[in-house]
Amino acid sequence: MSKDDASVQAMARYRDCVRAGRYMMSEHVVRSLMAGMVTVADVETAVAGGTVIEVHDHAKRGTALLVAALSRGRPVHVMCGDGANGWMVVLFAYVPAPPIWATPGRRHPRGALEMNGKFTTCYFCGGEIKTVTVGNFDYRKDGKLYVIKRVPAGLCLDCGEKYIEPGVGHRMDTMIENKEFTAKEQVNVMEFQPPSP
Repeated sequence: MSKDDASVQAMARYRDCVRAGRYMMSEHVVRSLMAGMVTVADVETAVAGGTVIEVHDHAKRGTALLVAALSRGRPVHVMCGDGANGWMVVLFAYVPAPPIWATPGRRHPRGALEMNGKFTTCYFCGGEIKTVTVGNFDYRKDGKLYVIKRVPAGLCLDCGEKYIEPGVGHRMDTMIENKEFTAKEQVNVMEFQPPSP
């Protein structure tokens, strides 16, 4: 099977995973969601109808595809790969800088609130993933610090990478958009100072 055929088959699997809500998003994606750069809907739009613009082969992790699409009138890039047990993992999601988007296609010819053991192997290191409740996901937006507490997620026991299901991501999107704050806390801030000579 050629590399092009393999990437076409992989995209078909990934589109099926998005339709079935059978995918996880890495902590890298969560950071982009919480910063307001992309939404879960952007990720789903890109995978469901995007174009593969790069194929990345990793000896240990397998193949990952970089997909480009327009969502809400702007470009979105999503890197996705095969996870465990027929699930897809979304590794990165971001809005690219205009020069990167200038030549698309020339670079290469809703889930439950708990993971329930469906996604068991870390994409990055191959370690075991355990269902946990993450104490805090913090993010900055418009110069302000925000925290979402008690987020159901999967945690890699080896490297510490965290994953969330689509339903959790959609709920986080809604909470951020609607400013559903439940409390305020004081934060201590330090500015790094190099040691005196």
